[in-house]
This record gives sequence, structure tokens and C-alpha cells, in this order.
Amino acid sequence: MRQTERRARTRAALLRAALAAFAERGYEGASIDTIAATAGLSKGAVYANFPNKLDLYLAVIDGVADAAEERFGRVAHLMSEGQDPLRAARGFFQQDDDSAHVALMAELWTTATEHSPARSRLEQYIERRRLAFSQAAADAGHPPAEALRLAATVERLIDAEVLYRRLGQGADAASVS
Repeated sequence: MRQTERRARTRAALLRAALAAFAERGYEGASIDTIAATAGLSKGAVYANFPNKLDLYLAVIDGVADAAEERFGRVAHLMSEGQDPLRAARGFFQQDDDSAHVALMAELWTTATEHSPARSRLEQYIERRRLAFSQAAADAGHPPAEALRLAATVERLIDAEVLYRRLGQGADAASVS
């Protein structure tokens, strides 16, 4: 196996282990030692790939944000079909297991208050989401100001559901129509 392939496998193993650790314990609670051990690697392997814990965390968040594009697409599709905001927001959560995404996004809001690079990632995520949702609302025929308001409403419904799910009190889609 070539050096670049080994490095890519090591990095992928670290990111998987870090995602699980940050989702379970949060940024402050996750340790480099635990992440390395979970990945079956040394602490040195972590630092050979990531200069510090924050850079590792940001790499995890970047992956989560990139994966959220599919979620944005589902919501945007529902919005462009003229679905009401609650039904459109529900489209964000139609995954087999949303728990890691929910935990990481809730944690990102907290981490963003203390670490400016995390705040920047959160702002980028929000901007990408807002663009997708406002464009979908405009495609459904809403004038620009209304499209922006509708996008903001759907965003807030999603963020609220993230927080409720993080507390273990997520809405039951069958009971809320």
C-alpha cells in the first residue's frame, strides 16, 4: 500500500472515531487519547494529520456540513412543491439515524460561541442552507422578501427540532400533522 493510501485510511479512521466522540461527548468532552484509541492509532497519528483538536473537530464539522447538502435538497424540493414550512422542515430529518447529525449540529452552536473558526463554519452552513431554501421558495412562486421569510421559518423549525432531539424530546412526526 502506498504512503498516500495509508495516510488517507488513517485520516478516514480518525475522522470516523472523532465524529463518534464529538457526537457522544461534545467538543470539550472528547479527548484526543480516546479518539486515537478508538481509531486503533497512536496520539502521534492524530497530530500527524491534524495540528490540534480544534482542526480535527472542524474537519468533522466540514464533513457533516457537506453531508447536509442532501438534507437541504430534500427540504428545498418540498418547499418548491409548495409544502407548508413544518412539512418541509420534517424532510430534513428523514434519515435512518439522525442522532450523530443532531448531536454535532447542536454542539456546533455551543462551540461557535467560544471558537471563531467554529463560528465561521456555522455561518457558512447557515448561509448554504438559507440559499437553498430561499431559492426553493422563490421557485415555488414566492416574491423575494416572502421567500426569505419562508426560508428563515423553515430554518428555525429545523434548528428547534435539532435542539428538541438533542434533549431526547423530538417531535413525533405521526402526532404532528
